[in-house]
Amino acid sequence: MKQIAFLSFFVISRILFGQESTAVSGTVTTVDGRAIPIADVLLYDVSKESIVQYCTIIDGVFQMTDIIPDTYYLSISAIGYETYTKKIGVSKNLSLEIVLKESVMVLSEVEVVAAKSPISNQNGNLKVNMQHPVFSSIADPIEVLMKLPNVQVAPDRESISVINKGNPLIYLGNQRIGFEEFLGLAVEAIESIELINNPSVKYEAEGRAVLLVRLKKTVKRTSELSISQTASFKRNYNNYILSNGSFSNGKWNIRGNLGFNDLGFWESNTFEFTIPSAGIFSDYFVLIPRNNRKQLNAGLGFYHPLKNDDYFSFNTTIRLQSDDAPIETDTFLRNGTIEDNIITDTSNDGGKDYWSANFNYNKELGKSISVYTGLQYTKFMQDQNAEISNSFNGERFLLDQIRLQDYKIGSLAFRVDFTYKISKTMTWEFGANLTEARADSFTRIQNLDQNQETIFDFDYEEQLYSGYSNFSGSMAKKVDFNLGFRTEYNKVLGELKNEEEALLKRANTWFFPKAAITTKLDSVKTISMNYARTISRPNYSRTSTITTFINPFLEGANNVNLLPALTDELSANLQWKNKSLTLGLYKTDNPRYFTIDYELGAEFAELSLVNLEEELGYYVTATLPFSYKKWTSTNTVSLTYNKMRDSNARLGSTRPYLYVYSSQQFKIGESTTLAFGGWALTKRREGIFKRNGLLVLEASINTKLFKKLDASLRLNDITRAMNFRDQYAINGVEADGTFFADAREIAISLKYKFGRNASNTFKNKNVDENLNRIR
Repeated sequence: MKQIAFLSFFVISRILFGQESTAVSGTVTTVDGRAIPIADVLLYDVSKESIVQYCTIIDGVFQMTDIIPDTYYLSISAIGYETYTKKIGVSKNLSLEIVLKESVMVLSEVEVVAAKSPISNQNGNLKVNMQHPVFSSIADPIEVLMKLPNVQVAPDRESISVINKGNPLIYLGNQRIGFEEFLGLAVEAIESIELINNPSVKYEAEGRAVLLVRLKKTVKRTSELSISQTASFKRNYNNYILSNGSFSNGKWNIRGNLGFNDLGFWESNTFEFTIPSAGIFSDYFVLIPRNNRKQLNAGLGFYHPLKNDDYFSFNTTIRLQSDDAPIETDTFLRNGTIEDNIITDTSNDGGKDYWSANFNYNKELGKSISVYTGLQYTKFMQDQNAEISNSFNGERFLLDQIRLQDYKIGSLAFRVDFTYKISKTMTWEFGANLTEARADSFTRIQNLDQNQETIFDFDYEEQLYSGYSNFSGSMAKKVDFNLGFRTEYNKVLGELKNEEEALLKRANTWFFPKAAITTKLDSVKTISMNYARTISRPNYSRTSTITTFINPFLEGANNVNLLPALTDELSANLQWKNKSLTLGLYKTDNPRYFTIDYELGAEFAELSLVNLEEELGYYVTATLPFSYKKWTSTNTVSLTYNKMRDSNARLGSTRPYLYVYSSQQFKIGESTTLAFGGWALTKRREGIFKRNGLLVLEASINTKLFKKLDASLRLNDITRAMNFRDQYAINGVEADGTFFADAREIAISLKYKFGRNASNTFKNKNVDENLNRIR
């Protein structure tokens, strides 16, 4: 039924948005009439700030379609020839004949590439050109992140992390967005994605890394709609359908997205652990053969510009998700002299609903100062109901427990930001943010074999008030600086109903300085120094009482006593042309990791996030891109020494380990690109934890059919290598286990676009700095 609805939407949209396209094509030859075999063609807007389109010349011919009538700059570069640049006016189909002159410069003294690399780096920050066919043909933005160096996407596509940096913040221009908003972006509307490893204080105190997304800049009376579908073949079949549309009358802009995902996630893990002090040994294997998950994702936004740079806008995001995940567990348990073989069947039926809305207003108070203010409310609800049956030593299954669990949280945020242009080379930014969150978690457990009922009703409140000040500018034309600080007051209260004393109560004030200085040594070399203190707070949902039954002796649980992790980091980067070398030192207090914990005399152990005492280390990262004719290569190598310490843990050896990323792209036609590569991690010895090495390989082919249809075939985790092994001994528990990731995938994506390139001058900023903690 849903597929029929999307098909109807497709047909109607084709009628509404179908417009005659305008194209720019041409032939490119040498002075003596020979066809240029391969070169890059870039079409810029009239300001030369944004790339409108990118394509490759193959055997002297190129073509660009779906171009809005306007004035542009056309740039063509080929190895051994002078770059050709011309201002062109496009009002109808345009055919050009272009002659390139041979370069009179010595080739060893210039850097010109024939096939432009889709990934570049500057001062240790990686930037992805989304106009490159490797990325422009991808159906949804999460697939883009899976191809980036240093970025790790969870197999369930629900979270992302950066090597040595943790979870990044996501920004759209200068405006922070949530994970759901990022998923709703149209890939063809994105100009670039940049991974910033040392963000300034304006990117919040929680950001050790930022994913900065920039949209194409086009302001015209136009409309556009794209519809894409991805068929994903893993252990189970997954289907992703996404539509994005926008409309502008030349002033205000409306954009929206609607998507439906029909998923069948496979999950599994196995652990054996020993508790010597209690004489307990357990070995279990957990399997979720198919989590039937349905997701409906939608968003709607409106942007209206006022005088100068003034504007107001609002944006809404909705995600509705249902889960039906039966769990099968096979356990061997030895408690003293008693041994049991236990088979557990758990039915899990639940859902997660997310809704967020914000309002923005930006006003210029004068020629040099502007103010932004915003208000946002976010709601998240989760329910999880389970029936648990156990079979001991081959006997029949008995229904032992029924669990009914609910979690709700609402978050209200207000912020105000001021930007003051002190001079042409110096800017002062300052502002404040207020966030209040209230959550309620309710759990009812019926133990049928004991005829008992246990109820937990837990209320949680958190207030966060922060202010910041940031100075940025340049001195003597060769030195850029960014200096800032943020101060935050955080108050937390958690209590069980009908209990006199609060279970959780604390108040803290933190100070977060940041500093960055960049010096240009000469025309091709730059060195930068960075210092930052950042914070990583636990998600609000970790304060809930929702638990997951694994077997009669082990439960997956949350931890209401989790503390924020504080990190001090010092780094330096040397940039030489397009290559970079980065060195960093860091120390983290209260880092969070999953472990199995047991209190002597308790009925069961718990698998949950806990705070360790300390984590410290260093890293050295080199980024080495390379291009030759139709071949481009992006390579990253990182050496990391990471040591975790805790007085309750057995401390093992610590050794450096390597992370290596390599991606190779080959142009095999005017609109076809072949890419393959992968990433690897060597074995890790990190003090407390021992972890296995990984080698993950992938390949893809991307092409354009019938001028409007992007198609791609992707092979991910070809060797099915993403199995994560953990070994540790902490709090009297010695554990050795493996998490099996369902990452091996064959994915086929098709994306069709109607209309012309739509206006993407859309400004909207998430007010709530803690959105990433709500999901």
